Amino acid sequence: MLALFLVDTANGLGMSAGMATALVGAYLSACYFTALPGGWLADRVLGARRAALIGGVVILLGHVSLAVDLGTWTVYTGLVLIALGTGLQKPNMTALVGKLFGSRSDQERDAAYSKFYASINIGGLLATLLVGWLGVHFGWPVAFGAAAIGMAASLVVFLTSGGLREADDRPGNPLSPAERVRVLKYTAVTVAAIAVAVVASALTGGLTLAHCLTAFSVLAVLAPVWYFTRLLRNRDIDDRGRAGIRAYVWLFASAVVFWAIFDLAASNVQLFANDHVDMLGMPSTWQAALNPIMIVLFAGVLAAVWKRVSVSAPAKFSIGLVLCGASFLLLAVAATQTTGTLRISILWLVGLYFLQTLGELFLSPTGLSISHKLAPAGMGSQLAGLFFLSASTGDAIGSQVASHLTGTTLYLALGSLAVLAGCAMAVATPRVRALIQE
Repeated sequence: MLALFLVDTANGLGMSAGMATALVGAYLSACYFTALPGGWLADRVLGARRAALIGGVVILLGHVSLAVDLGTWTVYTGLVLIALGTGLQKPNMTALVGKLFGSRSDQERDAAYSKFYASINIGGLLATLLVGWLGVHFGWPVAFGAAAIGMAASLVVFLTSGGLREADDRPGNPLSPAERVRVLKYTAVTVAAIAVAVVASALTGGLTLAHCLTAFSVLAVLAPVWYFTRLLRNRDIDDRGRAGIRAYVWLFASAVVFWAIFDLAASNVQLFANDHVDMLGMPSTWQAALNPIMIVLFAGVLAAVWKRVSVSAPAKFSIGLVLCGASFLLLAVAATQTTGTLRISILWLVGLYFLQTLGELFLSPTGLSISHKLAPAGMGSQLAGLFFLSASTGDAIGSQVASHLTGTTLYLALGSLAVLAGCAMAVATPRVRALIQE
């Protein structure tokens, strides 16, 4: 519902569709971007369970900030808090699953991640239906408040889970005293540099939302390049681990293209549905429920398939990319039918989400699982965070493209790119399999 709130001229922020798309994309990108430092903090300082718990509390505070509705500054504060909390929670919940199933076979672990994915989407489905309906009928602050209540309830479940308490929560590779001092120095220098840049931009009139979003997009692209370079030069990683990282570069690049399309569902596709799709009397926010519904329906089926059929990780990525690209090629056809005030059938969105969901189930749980498999010792949460960084980079690129291109042109451009990337991944599959020793 965030995109609808941002473009709402009466009760929201009254942004243009292009700016709202860019902001939602940057927000989603930030939620994934912070997963990398969140994973690092778990591996080196906090431990996965403690980091996930702290992240949940920060997310709760972010929703409260959105709900109080005291002006634009509370909106931006809330989005920043949710992004920071998600960075602590998302990779470490994923790492906890890896710890619980670390001694199982690859097929069993892939199946466990598929079930994990389904459980997340059951919550996502209920949240989409409830919060979206509350926002449309009772106002955005009520909907944001409901999200805060839901987060509080989830923290109670997390704290009372006996299974999670049994997981080893010690940092995999804790910082030495000397490393702690060095990290604190680097952190202080970074914070100071950011503060100076912000002040200088404000004084020169360059501190605008558009400039901030563009700067963040550039950062989201440069960060994985720097991190992969750092990993490949790490002397503590042996040759086998380095080969796995090189294979991971292929998977990462494929995932970037996938998320550039997939996460536009929260902005561009939501606004498209609101303006052009006949929702049969349902709130337009419910279009987003199609994805978790299909996840719940098909995740168990694919989990059972992976237990019986062996398909390599790069092959799954290739299929996922082609399916995702096909979904936007379908939407390009749908966009040609939206003339004047004519609204198109919701079946177009059903087809879109069917293709995207199948693509997601091929690619995303596999990416989580292969991250755990390829992670060098003591870096499980960090590599999970690195996979989420692919979503950050993809969201940043996709939202910037969608803020400049519209309609059929946008859908054809991104859809064709994904299909071509899927074909390239298929050609590279034997090479990648050799690197990861599948």
